[in-house]
Amino acid sequence: MRLVVNRLINKYKTMSLPAKAGLWFVLCNFMQRGITMITTPVFTRILPETEYGLVSTYLSWQSVLLLVTGLTLYKSLMNLYIRYDDKEKVLSSVNFLTLIITVIWLCIYLVFRQQISAIMKMSETLVLCLFIYFVAYSGIQCWQVYKRYTFDYKSLIFVTLITTGLSSVFAVIAVLFVSHTAEARLIPQTFITAIVGVIIYISTFNKGKLFYNKEIWSFSLIFCIALLPHHLSEFVLQSSDKLMINYMCGSHDVAIYSVAYSIGTLINLFTSAINNSFAPYEYQQIQAGNYEELSRTASKVITLVAVLLGLIMLFSEEIVWVFGGSKYLESTSIIVPICIGVFFSYLFQLFARVQEYFEHKATVVIPSILCAILNLILNYIFINIYGYKAAAYTTLFCYMFFCILHYVFYKRTSMKDLNGAHIYNGKAFFLISILVIICGSLIMLLNRHTIIKYIIIAIFAFVLAVFRKRIFDVVKKTIVLGKDK
Repeated sequence: MRLVVNRLINKYKTMSLPAKAGLWFVLCNFMQRGITMITTPVFTRILPETEYGLVSTYLSWQSVLLLVTGLTLYKSLMNLYIRYDDKEKVLSSVNFLTLIITVIWLCIYLVFRQQISAIMKMSETLVLCLFIYFVAYSGIQCWQVYKRYTFDYKSLIFVTLITTGLSSVFAVIAVLFVSHTAEARLIPQTFITAIVGVIIYISTFNKGKLFYNKEIWSFSLIFCIALLPHHLSEFVLQSSDKLMINYMCGSHDVAIYSVAYSIGTLINLFTSAINNSFAPYEYQQIQAGNYEELSRTASKVITLVAVLLGLIMLFSEEIVWVFGGSKYLESTSIIVPICIGVFFSYLFQLFARVQEYFEHKATVVIPSILCAILNLILNYIFINIYGYKAAAYTTLFCYMFFCILHYVFYKRTSMKDLNGAHIYNGKAFFLISILVIICGSLIMLLNRHTIIKYIIIAIFAFVLAVFRKRIFDVVKKTIVLGKDK
């Protein structure tokens, strides 16, 4: 045992900085999401369904308004880092612009707080928490991109886990001992995020000492405003269904749908962690022309995503028991379409980032807007007819359409900017996509026959045991994102 541990330690010491960062980003994201997962059963059991539905509605508003109030300026940083060497000055300048814009939005809310709160169907306290969160977290997002790009994983992991841990602990205490309300669940998150945000703003400005740069501000604003419709459209596909269910069906149905959606997106434990290091890696490999290496890594990542989603679909009922209990069991029926939609939502990002790298804003924005409009129309029609469950299927259809459009524009980008070279293996992606759809359909049938399902699970476990070494190699290479450079 000691020999194995020493071997692992020595291997870790010989890893390159990008490989170490990729590994730690994965572990950090698992721990961060793990904290959230541990506390979720507490909230689903203690909070009334209407209050839990209000929490889900709040988080949906948080997602969309964070895009608008902060203009996603942090997304311009990787492109700016290719242009400028002094990355701390770039970070300081973009962060100051972010602070100005989000504070303006906070002031607008304070003037029109009653009207805005009425429109959002939330208390003034909760909406105030939202806008304070936007000011703080927008700066944190910029700082996080800088740390990931420079592979400074230690400080990023420390801040991330401290913020998530304290927010979750105080939220649980507040819900258990103060009040069984959405306010008790969400106010601690705002308080902790605000403190961390202030510290990061001060640190960033102290190190960078650059508040205004016309070229940096202009590029960041033009780049992000042009892509804002794309990011808003992504929100429409990811979270607008909860807002529409809230308005059309009520907060009770939002709670049921949210539990199913949370379980279906458990894969984000993996994909978010990988993207933290894969997105900078993808940019760097495209810049270096290492297309074959990037293609191999992307194929391994998407295969692993498909396998993990298959496991979530297979154990969907059991996971609902753990996370929500018996009162949320009806949500099991829509987890499979949600999972398949999540697969296509991850796949399209690979194509979209190539377009973003070459700054083809129109080809990123146009598919997003089309699919967002389609999703809103389909949700309005079918939620009225079939209830909240229809949202899972309309979103799946839109993600598939979205992915196809982005693939077409990715091929166009390859012809124009890469002289016909292809970064990804399109045939492999197509085959994996078909298998995911087929497996999802079969699992929906298997979930109705418990005995047969567990026999197949036993066979699957046996196959995993037999091929464990090969599977471990794929996972290891995926985590470290290919060969060390």
